[in-house]
Amino acid sequence: MICRSGSRSARAADLLADLGYTKVYSVIDGYEGDKAKSGSGAGQRVVNGWRNAGLEWSYKIEPQQVYRADLN
Repeated sequence: MICRSGSRSARAADLLADLGYTKVYSVIDGYEGDKAKSGSGAGQRVVNGWRNAGLEWSYKIEPQQVYRADLN
């Protein structure tokens, strides 16, 4: 699970775990991360997160990444 800052995805992962799912993960700090408290980026989401770490990102989803509920 991933969301902008990591808080919603953490709650969603907890809910899914409570429902019995065992392979549920949440990306800590989310996609954009936290807002900087000071400096030139104050108020902007430039502190941490997937994007700010320079990790790979794409909107293209490969077939092996898709969970097909209709096949289970």
